[in-house]
Amino acid sequence: MTKTFLCEFFSVKGVFTLRSCVFMGLMAAISVILGIFGTIHITSTFRAISVAYIPGAIVAMLFGPWAALTFGFVADMVKFIVSPRGAYFPGYSLSEMLHYFILACFFYKQKINIWRCLISRLLVIIFIYFSLNFLWQSIMFGTASATYFTGVRIINNLVQWPFHSILMLIVCKQVLRLNLHIK
Repeated sequence: MTKTFLCEFFSVKGVFTLRSCVFMGLMAAISVILGIFGTIHITSTFRAISVAYIPGAIVAMLFGPWAALTFGFVADMVKFIVSPRGAYFPGYSLSEMLHYFILACFFYKQKINIWRCLISRLLVIIFIYFSLNFLWQSIMFGTASATYFTGVRIINNLVQWPFHSILMLIVCKQVLRLNLHIK
């Protein structure tokens, strides 16, 4: 990575314009709706499949890391306010923010391909779902409960990993094909 790319990657210039903020707000609203209606839950706290991450992937791809972090926080807060599932814990907001930051690292101003989708999704699964979320569950419910849920989630996430990666690839390529002029 060159110095110019890093400066551009972490630049806030042009990220939070009125047009881009309205677009990010619409994506957050879509994410909340997909989180409620586009999610299949096995129990009240355990989801089998969700596509609510797709709008965040679009924001991360189009606007970069600062927008991804902001989007993750705002979307998590709105999801909790609209449809709370248990007590609020700020660690999950941090997990959501880092989830989209990882996607921004792989998608922002990069060529979108299946390997970027697979690797970014795998990093999210390992570092967010299995590491940070395990820590948050251990703090909230105790280590035994977190260990039980993590065992079930390992199989669930490994089965869903290729599906989510391919879906992210298709959607991101279609968004790029639209050639949106948002900034």
